[in-house]
Amino acid sequence: MENVTIVRSTKRTSVGIQVLPDASVKVTVPFFFPKWYVKYILKEKESWIRSAQEHMLTRRAKTKDIGEYLYLGKSYALETRPGQKELIEFSDKLYLGSPNTKYLSTYLTSWYKQQARKIIVERVYLYAEKVGVTFRSVKITTAETRWGSCSSNKTLNFNWKLIMAPIEVIDYVVAHELAHLTELNHSRAFWERVRKIYPLYREHRTWLKRHGHALTI
Repeated sequence: MENVTIVRSTKRTSVGIQVLPDASVKVTVPFFFPKWYVKYILKEKESWIRSAQEHMLTRRAKTKDIGEYLYLGKSYALETRPGQKELIEFSDKLYLGSPNTKYLSTYLTSWYKQQARKIIVERVYLYAEKVGVTFRSVKITTAETRWGSCSSNKTLNFNWKLIMAPIEVIDYVVAHELAHLTELNHSRAFWERVRKIYPLYREHRTWLKRHGHALTI
């Protein structure tokens, strides 16, 4: 039998056999346990070990890397992890709770929109209160040609794909649309208003111009 590691312990009084996630076998035995007897036990338990290895390999095949996706300016691997509570979960990676990747784009779009509603709307309220402006509502849109817009009735609209950008870039777009509440065009007065709301807007506007095409699924 291959991939077997034998660990001898002065604390063990019996033999312990463990099949690890990579399907290798770890055998822990009392320190002076005869090597020939370890082989005998492995032979005796061979059927159980093979079954456990097949289970681990099947489980490993179901949990696999299926690409990387941007979230708040960083790239995260996405893996399938069937059985989790939510369809998409985020921690050290993005995890998909279904082995069916046929509708992955739909699943991710839905999750990104949820995050955008939470984070972008929060940033709008933060900056609006900071600079003392009011608006009617905030909407997360699927606009293909704009990152944000401000309607005549003071409704602020933001493209959901912004949630893939760094938070500083999101803040720039928020400042841009808040400035439109008082300055309707892109005059010098408008950009001065943006600067007062978000002084570092230039570098983040440049980032969006250079990398905005990458904010996609």
